[in-house]
Amino acid sequence: MAEDDEDYGPTITRRRLGLLMESLRVRRGLSLGEAAEAIEVSAASLSRIENGHQSLSVHVAKSMLDVYEEVDRYHEILQLCRDSQRKGWWHAYGIHGRNYVSWEADAEFVRTFQVQLVPGLLQSAEYARALIEAQREVCPEQIDNAIKVRMIRQRRLRHGSRPLRLEAILHEAALRTRVGGLEVMYGQLVHMAELAELPTVSLRVLPLATGATPSMTGGFVILAFPRQILPDTLYIEHAFGSTDTEKREEVHRAKVKFGRLREQSLDERSTLDFLARLAEELE
Repeated sequence: MAEDDEDYGPTITRRRLGLLMESLRVRRGLSLGEAAEAIEVSAASLSRIENGHQSLSVHVAKSMLDVYEEVDRYHEILQLCRDSQRKGWWHAYGIHGRNYVSWEADAEFVRTFQVQLVPGLLQSAEYARALIEAQREVCPEQIDNAIKVRMIRQRRLRHGSRPLRLEAILHEAALRTRVGGLEVMYGQLVHMAELAELPTVSLRVLPLATGATPSMTGGFVILAFPRQILPDTLYIEHAFGSTDTEKREEVHRAKVKFGRLREQSLDERSTLDFLARLAEELE
């Protein structure tokens, strides 16, 4: 599937398929255990399929449809099953498994707060390269692929039929940290200001002068999906990996915290003026 394909990626397609298969089971009046026994799979496996956490093979799907006595949507469901097993465009760049890019590809709205760095959706290619090279953990080919992936992700901010909306709050410290040197940072500020003018992007800066903030320990991302097929998800990246959760209470706490950070930040117009002043300081 091409990166600008209007179809949803495997993550959300698996969730749609799982919800549909669950509705067919419930309509048939079968419990999870009864259905699993009839289909000859474990109840745990069937639960993962219905939750979209496990792929569904065409072979097992046919058994499920026979057990659920579904005829009218037989071919439609089998095609959805095949679609759910397609690889996302990011696989061509060495990114596999359940990962942030796969979620973002299906999201319709991303809210992000970052303290130390510019988020990937706003990074220039030069800034991204300097940032990745500083980690000293990846080879040149992997660096090139990582940069390509970030630039492809940014295309959705301009996508005509399925755009990605972004609300970003950046701590001033992230913009004061000279990743890659003066020239790279100047280009990054210009690039970010250009993206901030897009109707899909809302950018705010949280000034150093604000002092203590509701999220001093680090940044986080909240992803929302179309028609609530997937629940809102909280994603946190750290030095040795990442964590994510769909737990409603934790996602709600993150939303409240994000709202408080927004209240402390500059408005969008003042943020653009602030970026222009920072760029002038680097000239």
